Amino acid sequence: MIVKLGNGFYFLYIGIAAVFFLLLLLILWKRGERTKRAVLLAILFFNFALHYLKQAFPPYINDQPQSLSRSTVQNLCAVSTVFFPFIFLIKKQNILHDFMYFIGMCGGFAALAFPTEALGMPAFAFDTIRFYLCHISLFAVPLASAVLGLYRPRLSRFWAIPLLFLLWETVICLNEFYMIGVGLVKAKPADLLNAGFRNSSFAFGVRPDFAWAKKLFDPLVPSFFRTDAFHINGGKPFYFPVLWLIVPAFVYLIPVYVVLSSPFWILSLVRRQKQKRAAR
Repeated sequence: MIVKLGNGFYFLYIGIAAVFFLLLLLILWKRGERTKRAVLLAILFFNFALHYLKQAFPPYINDQPQSLSRSTVQNLCAVSTVFFPFIFLIKKQNILHDFMYFIGMCGGFAALAFPTEALGMPAFAFDTIRFYLCHISLFAVPLASAVLGLYRPRLSRFWAIPLLFLLWETVICLNEFYMIGVGLVKAKPADLLNAGFRNSSFAFGVRPDFAWAKKLFDPLVPSFFRTDAFHINGGKPFYFPVLWLIVPAFVYLIPVYVVLSSPFWILSLVRRQKQKRAAR
């Protein structure tokens, strides 16, 4: 009863995610805006609370205080888990909602497609269930918000996506240095310059186990972001934290956002055309 790529439990959780999303839409479809917001916000705050309450269960409770670092903003999905409820509380749509849709879709679906934290784990262990609840929420709420018309991604806000992505990565980077500073992560700050150390969100470079990705990223990274010009890594080449992602973020994330947001842009265009015809 272990989760493995492509086995029955792997697809079981993907099926649960699909059913959850469809039921969410079915329940909220004809409800008022206030009810829609309340339900989706409750899901986000449940996910927020679970991010911290997990410390009361194994394996976290058995590894404290070091395990407390896993209830911080240590990766992209953790940052989203912490900030999504508060972004959703803002009623008037702004660029944070556009980014919430983008990063929620990408992070949630990526976790379902390649559930790194759940692979090799018992299918119904607490942390496996928690992992899936977390990432199902991250994609289901932003997507449901868009489908239900609460916050629809706007194609014109494409420019903000890489900037906010870099902000998310900066939060992760600062959090890692802080965790080392307070002793929750047993390492030296210099260890973070090793792309293979606690680098699940690539804030510190391309991880060694993703060597294939270097072909996608390295040609876009200016040489001075991979050169130890200030001798802070003993003269060895490294990726300058977060800054190495600037060009790749603009090159790769904007097209992805355009693709993900285009169905709603097309829908909006069709509606405007119908309204023009009806007004004639």
